[in-house]
Amino acid sequence: MILNRITRIKYAVITMKLFFLCISLLFIVCVSPACDRPRQTGVDFDTIDTSRDPEQGPISASEPVVVTVNNGSFTLTPKAKYRLSGRVVSRESYSDGWESDISPVDIAIVWGKLAESQYDKYISYSQGSRWYFYKTKLECPLEPTYLVAHSGNNHIVPVNENVRRAVKSVKRKDAVVLEGYLINILGSYKGRGVTWNTSLSRTDTGNGSCELFYVTRVRIETKVYE
Repeated sequence: MILNRITRIKYAVITMKLFFLCISLLFIVCVSPACDRPRQTGVDFDTIDTSRDPEQGPISASEPVVVTVNNGSFTLTPKAKYRLSGRVVSRESYSDGWESDISPVDIAIVWGKLAESQYDKYISYSQGSRWYFYKTKLECPLEPTYLVAHSGNNHIVPVNENVRRAVKSVKRKDAVVLEGYLINILGSYKGRGVTWNTSLSRTDTGNGSCELFYVTRVRIETKVYE
């Protein structure tokens, strides 16, 4: 009788250990990159035309979007419709500061001749601290003004969680199409006022020359995410 009771206790302990082990493994799986993958909402087999300039146009009457995060609230005001087709040359994620709460990733994209692989040997690209950099070799056949006008660093403000996951899954050399709005941001964070404005030109350089891009639709190669 005592032996059977001890056996049952040992069995119960082993069962509980196996239960908690399964829960732990399930947790590990759920926090793995696989659980952060975006949900595909469509497909488009048309060839992405990376030779064309981005499409920027006027907006119809559009209400500002209010976004609330920990310690802050921001008003997103659309300034122009925007559609960008090109090739990704760099992507950088951010997690520090109020900017990362609203824009967790920057994507550097090129178009025109820069999207052609034959020019890769002349140019290298990088990002850091919300800046985008390129470095050319002396023998690069393209003028600096062409590089400025056919590349851009995009501060991505995703419309929802699925789009956030999609832009964070983008890889170097991917052909992409991003659609949405160029925006200005006015808000309050930890009791202080903050602003962040978009560029509306493809030929400016330096501070303020990046596009602040409220993205509502993402296409990566043939896969569409909304």
